[in-house]
Amino acid sequence: MTTLSQRLPWIIAAAAGVGLFVAFAIWGGIPSDLSAGAFWAQSAIFLLVICAFVLAFWHLLSRPLAPGLRQPQKSVLTFREREVLALILASGGIATFIGGIWDELWHRSYGIPFGEDLLWRPHLLMYFGFATASVSGIWALLYLNRNLRGNFQQRFRANTIVGLLILNAAFLFYALPADPVWHLIFGEDITAWSVPHLILLISFVLTQLLALELHVSTWRRHEWHVIFKLRLSDCLSLLILAAMQMIWLQLMLIDWDATIIGADVGSLDLYRPEWLLAANLTACAAFMGVVATRVTRCAGAATAAGLLALLMRLVFIRLFDADMLQVSAWIIALPPLIAIDIWAYYRGVMRKTAPDWRGSAVAIIAAMALNLPVIRSMYQLPSADDLAYAAAIIVTGLGVSWFANQLAEAMLRQREATVKATGESPSVKPAISFGALGALLAFIFVFIATASPPI
Repeated sequence: MTTLSQRLPWIIAAAAGVGLFVAFAIWGGIPSDLSAGAFWAQSAIFLLVICAFVLAFWHLLSRPLAPGLRQPQKSVLTFREREVLALILASGGIATFIGGIWDELWHRSYGIPFGEDLLWRPHLLMYFGFATASVSGIWALLYLNRNLRGNFQQRFRANTIVGLLILNAAFLFYALPADPVWHLIFGEDITAWSVPHLILLISFVLTQLLALELHVSTWRRHEWHVIFKLRLSDCLSLLILAAMQMIWLQLMLIDWDATIIGADVGSLDLYRPEWLLAANLTACAAFMGVVATRVTRCAGAATAAGLLALLMRLVFIRLFDADMLQVSAWIIALPPLIAIDIWAYYRGVMRKTAPDWRGSAVAIIAAMALNLPVIRSMYQLPSADDLAYAAAIIVTGLGVSWFANQLAEAMLRQREATVKATGESPSVKPAISFGALGALLAFIFVFIATASPPI
């Protein structure tokens, strides 16, 4: 009975993961000019590879060691190594989401088909972002082989963050060629939710979560506070969270955004129901908001990250002179983020206890319920089944709030273990990090300004 109770969460998570994969494959659109069997065979191969990565994660970091093997002594990266890696991965995230916005704009403006866009500048910027994760993973593999002892499983456990960097890079090496292979077999995507695009989104979010974990591990522990007492060193975390929100909403809402300006997206109703729009907005707001407040221990961090993402979206629309790009999703995401911060202020600042996931979920669900008229107005949607809408936000709000809370707790535990192993170290002045980010942004601006349209 005990064994079953221990395995039950894993069984539920596996069933939910497979179910979501199948559902999103259907919602992404099945090519009509090819056999459904070929589509599902290729999708099954992608799913099996993902399952292999999940099993590798479990084996290397969670599976009990074989008899006779001792738990390895914990080894941690130096303060400087963690800070530099966080900055590298965060820089890659910035380049990726800027390249993603630019790529979306050029595709809409010029309609360049697949193949001809392989080496255009938006993709080069995204390749740089992917390269930061790849190089970090290769460095981590060299570090693991040179500095750690034991078999491969023991070395991964001696320094968890190094192991995760390696797995993340390996996953990226799988995700990157998945998209061209998919196009080679099935041609142009029916919608933005093709299986390879979703895999790339997962890879991006995982990379930025690693950047966030590395950055958080360089902080001194502090009590719950409000956004007005935010430290300069916290700002990189907000930037990382804003980058995740930018790329998440861009990919998951791009088809609905296109309908606002009257673009032909092939009748979305054939592929996905209206309530999925609310479910995606709820998932993004819940994940980013809960992680933001729990990791920074700051009431107001969720709203600040959301406003930062909205501001960056507006800046890039102006920079690219792209009125066709929308900000509706970023505006709609603000009420649930504000609700999360209100709950965090009440529990964290006033009650001096960590806000539990149930309260965060209730706050998100209430805010999204109030959002219903706004969503239908901005996206010009007809009145639909309110019961389906309510069920979507309740299930998504509860599930994602729980998951985000568990993830944030794991990140904080890892931070405490790192601090215990190394002791507190004085932080490098944040101006150095922001100077490096400023130089990157200046280069990206020049890179964009000097680009010639692909016509």
